[in-house]
Amino acid sequence: MKSSTLIPENQTFSSILEGLLDAVLIADVQGALLYTNLSAQKICRQLNIVHLQTHAIWSICELLKSQIDRALILESDLTIAETQYRVRVQWLNAIEEAQDTRLILRFENQQHSMRCAAIFDAQYFGLTPRESEVWDLRNQGRSRREIADQLYITIDTVKKHLANIQTKRQTYLEATN
Repeated sequence: MKSSTLIPENQTFSSILEGLLDAVLIADVQGALLYTNLSAQKICRQLNIVHLQTHAIWSICELLKSQIDRALILESDLTIAETQYRVRVQWLNAIEEAQDTRLILRFENQQHSMRCAAIFDAQYFGLTPRESEVWDLRNQGRSRREIADQLYITIDTVKKHLANIQTKRQTYLEATN
């Protein structure tokens, strides 16, 4: 599927979709793929998707189609090759009067999102580089033992870093209130 099949005359729109980290698919109400950005093409290959009706993702689309509220966004979680994705499905044009018959599906890589959140927190709360590493791993759902093993530190050191992080976060929150 070529990424330019959706709106070939609108290069700005296509450029924006290609620049997103999320995988983006646009499909018609029958499940035919109209557009996939490069990230979505990779996912489609991994899941062997050539038509959405042949995949479990289609059940989310069917549910959206049955809703009256065109501004509704439905979400579901999906694991692909040990990577967690949050799948969001909505009408491409959510204005009721428009009656657009295209659906947009976005696949957000949860691990990448958590890593970005940890980087933001590190800068926002003034964390040290080591605290940032600990916070990133903690945001990924790692246990204290796993963090200690990965960073070659003791569990007590992990606890100390987490306590420092919580103190910095609390201090910042108190200062802003």
